[in-house]
Amino acid sequence: MTSPAPKSGSGTNHRSLLARIEVKLETPREYRGSEIIGDLRGVAETLFYPFKFVGFWDGHTGNHLCPMKEAGKDCPHGEDAAAKSAYAVTIEDELAGELEVVFPHADLTVYLG
Repeated sequence: MTSPAPKSGSGTNHRSLLARIEVKLETPREYRGSEIIGDLRGVAETLFYPFKFVGFWDGHTGNHLCPMKEAGKDCPHGEDAAAKSAYAVTIEDELAGELEVVFPHADLTVYLG
Protein backbone atom coordinates (compact mmCIF):
# COMPACT_ATOMS: atom_id res chain seq x y z
CA MET A 1 0.00 0.00 0.00
CA THR A 2 2.05 2.87 -1.22
CA SER A 3 0.72 6.31 -1.93
CA PRO A 4 1.26 7.94 -5.31
CA ALA A 5 3.47 10.99 -5.49
CA PRO A 6 1.58 14.26 -4.95
CA LYS A 7 0.48 15.97 -8.14
CA SER A 8 1.92 19.46 -8.33
CA GLY A 9 -0.21 22.27 -9.68
CA SER A 10 -3.45 20.30 -9.30
CA GLY A 11 -6.66 22.29 -9.38
CA THR A 12 -9.69 21.75 -7.21
CA ASN A 13 -12.13 21.42 -10.11
CA HIS A 14 -12.82 17.71 -9.62
CA ARG A 15 -14.51 15.69 -6.93
CA SER A 16 -12.41 13.81 -4.39
CA LEU A 17 -12.05 10.07 -4.86
CA LEU A 18 -10.88 9.39 -1.30
CA ALA A 19 -12.17 6.18 0.25
CA ARG A 20 -14.62 7.26 2.99
CA ILE A 21 -14.64 5.25 6.21
CA GLU A 22 -16.93 6.08 9.11
CA VAL A 23 -15.96 5.03 12.64
CA LYS A 24 -19.06 5.14 14.87
CA LEU A 25 -18.94 4.82 18.63
CA GLU A 26 -22.06 3.57 20.36
CA THR A 27 -21.77 4.17 24.09
CA PRO A 28 -24.07 4.47 27.10
CA ARG A 29 -25.18 8.07 27.70
CA GLU A 30 -22.84 8.62 30.63
CA TYR A 31 -19.76 7.86 28.49
CA ARG A 32 -18.39 9.67 25.48
CA GLY A 33 -15.46 8.87 23.23
CA SER A 34 -12.51 11.22 22.98
CA GLU A 35 -12.81 14.17 20.62
CA ILE A 36 -9.11 15.06 20.80
CA ILE A 37 -7.54 15.21 17.34
CA GLY A 38 -4.34 13.46 18.48
CA ASP A 39 -6.33 10.57 19.96
CA LEU A 40 -8.44 10.11 16.82
CA ARG A 41 -5.37 10.39 14.61
CA GLY A 42 -3.80 7.54 16.58
CA VAL A 43 -6.95 5.43 16.23
CA ALA A 44 -7.11 6.02 12.46
CA GLU A 45 -3.42 5.25 11.95
CA THR A 46 -3.69 2.10 14.07
CA LEU A 47 -6.78 0.82 12.28
CA PHE A 48 -5.40 1.53 8.83
CA TYR A 49 -1.68 0.87 9.19
CA PRO A 50 0.57 1.52 7.19
CA PHE A 51 -1.28 4.70 6.19
CA LYS A 52 -0.14 7.91 7.91
CA PHE A 53 -1.83 11.17 8.88
CA VAL A 54 -1.85 13.86 6.17
CA GLY A 55 -4.58 16.20 7.41
CA PHE A 56 -7.80 16.75 9.34
CA TRP A 57 -11.06 18.72 9.19
CA ASP A 58 -12.84 19.87 12.35
CA GLY A 59 -16.54 20.09 11.54
CA HIS A 60 -17.26 22.25 14.60
CA THR A 61 -14.87 25.04 13.67
CA GLY A 62 -13.79 24.43 10.07
CA ASN A 63 -10.22 24.27 11.34
CA HIS A 64 -7.94 22.18 9.13
CA LEU A 65 -4.29 21.57 8.35
CA CYS A 66 -3.86 23.53 5.12
CA PRO A 67 -0.70 22.81 3.11
CA MET A 68 -0.96 26.21 1.39
CA LYS A 69 -1.08 28.05 4.71
CA GLU A 70 1.83 25.96 5.97
CA ALA A 71 3.77 27.15 2.90
CA GLY A 72 3.04 30.80 3.81
CA LYS A 73 0.25 31.30 1.25
CA ASP A 74 -3.40 32.17 1.76
CA CYS A 75 -5.73 29.27 2.48
CA PRO A 76 -8.15 28.82 -0.45
CA HIS A 77 -10.54 26.51 1.41
CA GLY A 78 -12.47 28.63 3.88
CA GLU A 79 -14.05 27.16 6.98
CA ASP A 80 -17.68 26.36 6.09
CA ALA A 81 -19.12 22.92 5.40
CA ALA A 82 -18.87 23.37 1.60
CA ALA A 83 -15.15 24.12 1.92
CA LYS A 84 -14.53 20.59 3.24
CA SER A 85 -15.01 19.21 -0.30
CA ALA A 86 -12.32 21.51 -1.71
CA TYR A 87 -10.03 20.55 1.16
CA ALA A 88 -10.56 16.83 0.42
CA VAL A 89 -9.46 17.39 -3.18
CA THR A 90 -6.34 19.19 -1.91
CA ILE A 91 -5.61 16.29 0.44
CA GLU A 92 -5.89 13.86 -2.45
CA ASP A 93 -3.97 15.88 -5.03
CA GLU A 94 -1.30 17.66 -3.01
CA LEU A 95 -0.70 15.27 -0.10
CA ALA A 96 -1.40 11.88 -1.76
CA GLY A 97 -4.31 11.22 0.58
CA GLU A 98 -6.25 8.00 0.08
CA LEU A 99 -8.52 7.58 3.11
CA GLU A 100 -11.08 9.89 4.70
CA VAL A 101 -11.75 8.53 8.21
CA VAL A 102 -14.83 10.17 9.71
CA PHE A 103 -15.54 10.20 13.45
CA PRO A 104 -19.18 11.43 13.67
CA HIS A 105 -19.26 11.59 17.49
CA ALA A 106 -16.52 14.25 17.34
CA ASP A 107 -17.54 15.84 14.01
CA LEU A 108 -13.93 15.29 12.95
CA THR A 109 -12.39 13.81 9.81
CA VAL A 110 -8.83 12.47 9.69
CA TYR A 111 -7.16 12.03 6.29
CA LEU A 112 -4.55 9.34 5.74
CA GLY A 113 -2.17 8.72 2.86
